[in-house]
Amino acid sequence: MTHIDRRDFLKACCASGLVAGTVPGTRLVFGATAANDYDTLVVVFLRGGMDGLSLISPGASNAERGRYEQARNATRIALSGEGAGLALGGDGQWQVHPRAPELQALYNQNRLAVVLGAGMPAPVTRSHFDAQVNMEVGLAGQGGGIGWITRALASTTLPPDVMIPALSVGSLTSTSLLGSTEAITMASGGDFRIDTGNWAWNVSPDYAGDAPDGVHGMLAALPQLWSGSSSLEAAGRQTLDALQVIRGIDFDGYVPAAGANYDPGDAFSQQLRMLAQLIKLDVGLRYAAIDLGGWDTHNGQNYFFGEIVARLSRGLGAFQADLANDAGNYAQRVSTVAMSEFGRRVQENDDQGTDHGYGNVMLALGGSVNGGRTFGEFAGLAGDQMFEGADVMVTTDYRSVLSEALIRRLHNSNIYYAFPGYSNYTPLGIFQGSDLPPGGFDAVFANGFD
Repeated sequence: MTHIDRRDFLKACCASGLVAGTVPGTRLVFGATAANDYDTLVVVFLRGGMDGLSLISPGASNAERGRYEQARNATRIALSGEGAGLALGGDGQWQVHPRAPELQALYNQNRLAVVLGAGMPAPVTRSHFDAQVNMEVGLAGQGGGIGWITRALASTTLPPDVMIPALSVGSLTSTSLLGSTEAITMASGGDFRIDTGNWAWNVSPDYAGDAPDGVHGMLAALPQLWSGSSSLEAAGRQTLDALQVIRGIDFDGYVPAAGANYDPGDAFSQQLRMLAQLIKLDVGLRYAAIDLGGWDTHNGQNYFFGEIVARLSRGLGAFQADLANDAGNYAQRVSTVAMSEFGRRVQENDDQGTDHGYGNVMLALGGSVNGGRTFGEFAGLAGDQMFEGADVMVTTDYRSVLSEALIRRLHNSNIYYAFPGYSNYTPLGIFQGSDLPPGGFDAVFANGFD
């Protein structure tokens, strides 16, 4: 039986099959006719330490409301009047920030779940850099510099026709995807190109018009340069594979589903738009990582916080509408998790802001999420209920949320390999799907790829 590796498949398909991707609303010729038959996990990292007590604050019926108001004045989310929070459900326990009506709607439509008291277990760090690395590489520096999504992907058996199994959305590769030889990084479809040399990389076949005899363009020259067996040359060939896939897609001509109102002036929103398009094109995307920064609100918090919450809410609202309102109902196959490295102090500071804290909230969105509910335990805001008497206590290990998504949605039980040092996984019931016995993974890169 002749063995064809993933790279050879890409070269054969990309030469002739991507014309369909240039027409808005069409799929790649080797794509399915309905929603993808596999799941995609999208991880939104809210970099800077998002204030969970402002995004999701105690409502009128919440026993902690009084303590919350004692600790917060300038940063308080009101119960009524101007700037009042938006009720989540009808029990008055929790409310979402007033600039997040899309998140409120998703919660009340049972497509958004809130995880309370989420974060890293001890040892605790209030350093942005250390906390982010710990979460994305492995608890307390474990993981050997390899991202958790990279390990999850390496422990997954994928079919050989997967073109782009993982995507880091942005100008820099997410730490959670460090070490991956299968992920690509791009901020936009137009940015993913080679602009060095004398001619544009994507002219067909090499030049548009006159070409000097014997001179070849970048697409013809680079495969010859990267024909060796070194890891660098292999990475170069993979980059060319990705370029061939991306170059046939008309990103500007993409028409989102009805009700998906992406903000044309917001990079986060436009990146989610690109992500939705790639999901619908059936490029095999299993994992995607995307960032939204700007949450480090030490002073003047209300001025900055509301605007970035609005960006988060608008972007996620449009993304969910785009997936759910498409004829394929991709929302059933795409789960989104939003998380931050830590929360903020319960007591606001003298500069009308909040300093680095500990426990936080996580958001889970999608058609396969048991939404309209909160999960986890909120320990309380009394002195003896808080971490070191100052911070929201972590009662839910962030890895349990991501592990449940891996097991129930992506059917990957190798969570102890994805998260070194993690143990005693117990599902919270956030995601729909079947449970598998959790375990590790020994055969590194034993996924059938060459």
